[in-house]
Amino acid sequence: MSQNIEIIDLGFSVADAEDITFKFDGADLVLEFNDWQENHITIKCENTLGFKFQNAEYELSESERFDSCHIVHDSEWVKEHLKQGEAWEGENWLHYKLNFNAAGVVEVLCSKLAKT
Repeated sequence: MSQNIEIIDLGFSVADAEDITFKFDGADLVLEFNDWQENHITIKCENTLGFKFQNAEYELSESERFDSCHIVHDSEWVKEHLKQGEAWEGENWLHYKLNFNAAGVVEVLCSKLAKT
């Protein structure tokens, strides 16, 4: 089965976000940014196995938007971590894709992502 990308509502908007920062302590990733209404948003990603950031243009799937949060079902990235023993069975690993339109794309592989 191929991966499937679904738009999800995580309780915050990534559209037109600015001033994105990352803090990684080896286990958890904290992502901070200012949303389109200039509200400061902090997100904690627990048990982070990997994260990616890119500014470059990218190709969207038919189910994606440039300014939305997504979850990647049947993620090849998750499968590769399980195959290499970098992720453990019994945990619900999630592959999130946050498309910040003008500010880039962040992908995170973790067990939980929540606004703090």
